[in-house]
Order: sequence, then C-alpha cells, then structure tokens
Amino acid sequence: MKKDAAAYLVTRKRGDIEHQKEVLEEFCKYRFNINQFFNDHRISSTPLRKRDGYNLMLDYCRENGIQFVLFLSLSALSRSPDATMEELKLLVDDGLIPFFAKGDFIGYPDDPAARVGAIGDFIAYMGTSMDGVKKVQPPRPRQEAQPRGAIGRPRALNEGQIEALITVRRSGTSISQICRMFNVSRSTVSKILTDHPELKGEWKGKRQPAEPAESE
Repeated sequence: MKKDAAAYLVTRKRGDIEHQKEVLEEFCKYRFNINQFFNDHRISSTPLRKRDGYNLMLDYCRENGIQFVLFLSLSALSRSPDATMEELKLLVDDGLIPFFAKGDFIGYPDDPAARVGAIGDFIAYMGTSMDGVKKVQPPRPRQEAQPRGAIGRPRALNEGQIEALITVRRSGTSISQICRMFNVSRSTVSKILTDHPELKGEWKGKRQPAEPAESE
C-alpha cells in the first residue's frame, strides 16, 4: 500500500516547480501518495528552519500524522554539509523520515526503522569524516610559510575522506560544493573521481565511449 507523504521543493526559475514535481511523482509512483507540495522560491541561502514553505511542511506533517517527507536530492537541504547533517538529525528526531528522488543511497525504502538507523549511521560517518577534513588543511596565513616542496600542492585526503567525497557526490552534491566542503581544488576532485566516470561526467560532460577494436 502506498504511504502518505509531503514534498518540499526549492525553486529558482518558474519552470522548476513543474519539472521537480514530475521527478518526485515518478520516484514515488509505486511507493508514496504526495498529499501536499510545499515550496520556497529563490531562498536557498536561508536556513531551512527560517523558510516559510519548509515550516509549513513541518506543521502539516505534525498536524496530519505524516511520517514521510520527500526532497529532490540530499543537496537540496542546504549548501552547507554541516547544516545538511544537522537538518537530517532534526527530521529524524521529529519522527520524520526523509527520502530523496535523486541519488537516494541510504536504502531501506520499505523498512522505516532500518532507514532511520541508516540515516543515523550516515550522519555519524559524515561527522567523523568532516572532522578529519577540517584538520587536513588548517588555515595558513601566507603561502611563503609553507614547507619547501609543498607550495601549491593540496594535501591528499585520507581513504575515509575520499569515500565521504564520493558518497556526497552520488547524493547529487555539486563539484563546487564538494570543493568547499573538503577544501580541495577541482583538479583534486577530478582525480578522485577518475575511477567513477559516471560521477565525473555529470560535471565535465559525458565521456565519449571508446571506439571498439576492429576484429582481425
């Protein structure tokens, strides 16, 4: 049986809302009934809990016993990774279970308790990874203060941070956001995504398939 849900959209242009509705409706075709859409327009820099449409959605869920909330993607929550993780925690604490039409890697779509547990694991994992990222490249006053041989060369991320970078890229986070999140350059992100062309391709364009070798 399909479950009742509320959906939240963030739009920039007039045509965005119809396109986003189509994406969400396709995502929940066999799983959710979207009882109500809520929307904030050109307000992406404002914290979620200070947005009129977002608060209307939360109130609607509380008043109507709605447990499931739908978003276009994880990155639609906030431009800040810390704020995104904090909002995920608040949603779960409020008894709400978020789903994402694009790049929903959390899993357990038909097991609410397991999904809540997976969200908690993801928040803890990202918190640990981001703490490590903040220690990788501490603020430095002058380039000349760098040790010789390290000028202009970004320090590599460790394996856990690389895994976190790939995870948030899969969730729909833009390359620009990832660069700010992990304090690395676009070229560093490009190198990390070399083994994941499907993720790199969304930023730099689809790779052309290799020409098949001619048979002898």
